[in-house]
Amino acid sequence: MRGPILLRATRAHTLTKPHHLLITPPHHRHSSSSSSSSSSSSSTNPLPLNLPPSSLTYNKTLNPPPSTRPPPFSLPPSNPSLSLPANLLAKAKSVLSFYKTGLKSILLNRRLHSVPLPSLPSPLQPLKPYPDTRAALILASRLRHDLGRLIPLSLILLICAEFTPVVILWAPSLKLTPLTCRLPREVEAIRTRDKAERKAARERQLKGKGGDGVVEDEMATVAEVLRVGKPRFVPGWLYPRTVLLRSKVEGRVAWIMADDAMLHQGGGQKELVWEEVVLAAEERGVDVLDRKEEELRGVLGRWLDLTNRVEDLDEKRDLIKKMVVVGEEGWGTLEEGLRGRV
Repeated sequence: MRGPILLRATRAHTLTKPHHLLITPPHHRHSSSSSSSSSSSSSTNPLPLNLPPSSLTYNKTLNPPPSTRPPPFSLPPSNPSLSLPANLLAKAKSVLSFYKTGLKSILLNRRLHSVPLPSLPSPLQPLKPYPDTRAALILASRLRHDLGRLIPLSLILLICAEFTPVVILWAPSLKLTPLTCRLPREVEAIRTRDKAERKAARERQLKGKGGDGVVEDEMATVAEVLRVGKPRFVPGWLYPRTVLLRSKVEGRVAWIMADDAMLHQGGGQKELVWEEVVLAAEERGVDVLDRKEEELRGVLGRWLDLTNRVEDLDEKRDLIKKMVVVGEEGWGTLEEGLRGRV
């Protein structure tokens, strides 16, 4: 009942068949063929990620393919038998290999997004999300984001080569890299800075209001917490704050409303893989650093439970903004106000 209304708000595809969200994903395995064709397929596997078959057994209505996230990465240990320059060169090559894999993932995601399932090579077919689902929408969204950052990253790689990580880690808040090319240290740096800025924004909001009412600068607080404010490289006097800020905040809140509905229809946070739990919580202004899986799944489940209690779209929109502004510590007060609603 809510699907088409909420998805119109996000300007995404309309869910003409909501029951698709409840389908348990079939996992097509072509290993039932002859052993010769199986070994041939494995030797020419075009996947940029060395994924074991077990990693493909996820709910494909809710979870986008793993190629939309950074591949696993760890620096090789130093070799005592090699000189310092040789060890540094080995680490630099490892980082460049990581970026190369991330760039291949973007090309793979483009194929998964645009090529019909029957036309995909058989090793790629298990990664193709079901159409008109959360997984397909997130794949399209992350692909747009990453394609927009291909040129900056390519220029940095061309100019800096092995020193690329130094340049990127020097200014992580600019978020110059595609999502698939973010090193673990870069992700940690971004989340550390975001956490500090969310805390500062909420503290400023508390000082400027009494009780839990809405004040003039609440829109700015929501923008800062959801990380949709003014880009850092744009001077304040060039940024039409009132128009663009409101548009960005309303667009993000509309997406969260639609995402909540799709998660409810698809089975909730328990159907998400761990990496997607982290990203979904982060998208809602929740701090995710140093938190265990059980705890963060519980926080996301609590969010979904609260927003699911409200039917009216305008009331739901206001509730989400309040939840973003007050943070987890203030959700208890909102729960009291919604007690009795299911």
